[in-house]
Amino acid sequence: MTMIQIPSEQAEALRAKAALEGLTLEAWLRKLAGMDMCKKRYQLADLVAQCDLTAPLSAEDQAWLDAPAIGREAL
Repeated sequence: MTMIQIPSEQAEALRAKAALEGLTLEAWLRKLAGMDMCKKRYQLADLVAQCDLTAPLSAEDQAWLDAPAIGREAL
């Protein structure tokens, strides 16, 4: 994790903005950085549940599936 030093008056202003959303400064910064949704571990079932099984394959994906095996791929 990278730590930065900012002037105390800026830190207080940022804490105030975070407090308006009911968050700590750290949680607010994580939210801004898009890190509030980070999970360390995922379950395969959770990831598959997010998939749209009716979505068409891209041309690139279809070409990869149609390509002949070149090694020890599972068939």
